[in-house]
Amino acid sequence: MPDGPRTGWWARLPVEGEPGSPAQRMLAAVLGDAFPAGSVVDLPDGRLPGGWQLLVRADAAGDRVRSVQVAMPTAPLLWYVELPEPAAAPPATTLVAFSDARFADGTLLTAAEARRAGVRGEEQVAALRWWTGPGLVHQVYVGPAARRRGVGTKLVQVAYGVQHARGGTPLHGDGRRTDDGEAWSRALPAHAAWRVAERTERLPSMTPA
Repeated sequence: MPDGPRTGWWARLPVEGEPGSPAQRMLAAVLGDAFPAGSVVDLPDGRLPGGWQLLVRADAAGDRVRSVQVAMPTAPLLWYVELPEPAAAPPATTLVAFSDARFADGTLLTAAEARRAGVRGEEQVAALRWWTGPGLVHQVYVGPAARRRGVGTKLVQVAYGVQHARGGTPLHGDGRRTDDGEAWSRALPAHAAWRVAERTERLPSMTPA
């Protein structure tokens, strides 16, 4: 794994939920060295600190992640459908990204919620699959029309937030990549690039010729 800046901490913020709704928690990933790397700091005043990169809202009593916002104002609006694969060997999770105005940016739907909303798979603009236990990214795909707009980088950061909210091993990538994947990895910001290993194997393109 290449070296890089490994500073960054998590802020835990209070959330005021609606009466009768499940208790929720909010975590913000913050770049900087104000606190030891990886530490979780309670901010009872609820103010979002400067330098935040991710804002994760999840149920306090379970592993349901409600939304993940990313500090990428120039990237397209994205919302997601989460597809857990507990029976896979090894167990995996897939996030499928969509880019229309039906839901607010960062919203995460379950498969059941997506079915009720009439979401169709062919409407997706990107998808990411990772093995949940080791946090290893298996596949990243961005549709041709959505490339070079920050979609892949935003999707990976959302998956990183989902994995962290559940206490899993931090998301990271190995050295097996397509040419498109290699170009994308080279463009990652420094705080994310160090989690992607140097390329060791060239994989065939996921886009049909």
